[in-house]
Amino acid sequence: MADIHKLDEAFLRFEAALRRVETAAGLKADGRKRFEELESEAESLRRDRTRLTHELDLVRNKATELVDTSKTAAGKIDAAMSRIRAVLHSNTPE
Repeated sequence: MADIHKLDEAFLRFEAALRRVETAAGLKADGRKRFEELESEAESLRRDRTRLTHELDLVRNKATELVDTSKTAAGKIDAAMSRIRAVLHSNTPE
């Protein structure tokens, strides 16, 4: 989640820089068009960030599920091996 916070901060800095550029340039007609293009691009980046955040959450949840499944499988394998050893040990002549 720290990465998401860093992205949010970067967007805020980007938008502040755009406002400073707008003020410094006085934004003539073509400047306004460029500013609107940049605003549109910033909005697109926000949507991408939201989508990527969602995908990252899904991947993290899947990774957690896989770790849990792996632990369960390892426990079952260990139990099966113990039972096999016990059977082998009980069938060996003394």
